[in-house]
Amino acid sequence: MSSFDPRRLAKPARRITLLAALGGAVYLGSRYGLHDLPGDACSPVSTVEAGAKLLLDTQPRPLTPGDTVLLRVEGGTRLLALVERVRDEDGALWCGTDRAGCPGFDSEVHGWVPRNVVAGRVLLGFGGGER
Repeated sequence: MSSFDPRRLAKPARRITLLAALGGAVYLGSRYGLHDLPGDACSPVSTVEAGAKLLLDTQPRPLTPGDTVLLRVEGGTRLLALVERVRDEDGALWCGTDRAGCPGFDSEVHGWVPRNVVAGRVLLGFGGGER
């Protein structure tokens, strides 16, 4: 009579685990990204330090008031902004900053921001200099 040997499952289990880990790494790499803020200027958002490294969700759904976003504007420039309002019909954003002395993106000047210019929602800002 043959008995079950669990060691026979070890090799296929390792392969499945490796494939799952690789798939997870590919997903995380495509969904999340890092962005460095310049350290030689102020940050227009009080929760993020100048010179910080940002962890971004590059496929955020949905954005809500209070979210900090990184916007891609003309010429490839990227600017931090706070979402103040979201327009229901097309998801456009009304953005601003919370540091009056630091220039940043302002919908009072530029108007509604199309959803497709959002490079990502800031999940975490770490490092950086003094405020």
